[in-house]
Amino acid sequence: MNNLPFNDDIYRVLLSAPVKKADGYTRAEILSNGQAFQASLYTKTQVFHKNLQASEVLAFIESHLGENFAQYTAWDGQREYSARVTKKGKLLTTSKACAQAAMLASEDFNRRKNHIISEGAQIPALVDMGVFSKTYKVAMYDKFQQINRFLELLADETKQMAAGARVNIIDFGCGKSYLTFLVYHYFVEMRGLHANICGLDLNEDIIQTCRAAAEKYGHKRLTFQRGDIGQQPAPPLQSWGEPGSFNIVISLHACDTATDHALANAVKWQADLICAVPCCQHELRNQMKPSKL
Repeated sequence: MNNLPFNDDIYRVLLSAPVKKADGYTRAEILSNGQAFQASLYTKTQVFHKNLQASEVLAFIESHLGENFAQYTAWDGQREYSARVTKKGKLLTTSKACAQAAMLASEDFNRRKNHIISEGAQIPALVDMGVFSKTYKVAMYDKFQQINRFLELLADETKQMAAGARVNIIDFGCGKSYLTFLVYHYFVEMRGLHANICGLDLNEDIIQTCRAAAEKYGHKRLTFQRGDIGQQPAPPLQSWGEPGSFNIVISLHACDTATDHALANAVKWQADLICAVPCCQHELRNQMKPSKL
């Protein structure tokens, strides 16, 4: 596919519109971590991850586009590129300016000044995860907005803490840990609190990636554990509940009933603060079969 719109600045690729002969895949996403890429192939019930070098990304896309998926969408921070494979195998391509790039460039877009973390903040972990570009420009605008807003809620609820206070934070269903790393940066680097933070998730590959990133940046009080939220017998932080500590449970879009388990554990373990945004509740949605939809 010689005319597939692709360049070295692309940080995110989405493959969608599964074809009938697709091998159970519903979509695929490729994200840059600043140095390499991670491809995620989704089925209705599972996700499979594969690490890619920059030189391997195009070949990976071409192996799936037309074979498993008909739609290709990619972003480089300035433009959004689209391509679709027709039933006759023809590739139709378009591109347009990214709405997020236009918003960030607009003089009227002044909400940025209220963010705790601003564009240009030197947070290498967010570059690795694709939220920032290599020059610390916002690359994933929706994710940047989402985790900033969550951080603002945490900041409002913990503003009474003095520098040096001890805080324990558990992130249930941390996933790729966009939020976890940002929370660490805020409490440890910006506020100077003695914060112990643990991200918990079922996916071993993601946990290993997050551990490597934490070690890479010397985040010694940031740990990651593989675990089932619904089967967690005790807090995954030894410092949890120590005298004089403030204990927080956070959860952002933990899938299915994981948010419910996070809330139950937080209450059981007597958390001082619970900050949770529920998922779209796949478990309930899968049981709904409205005839008129």
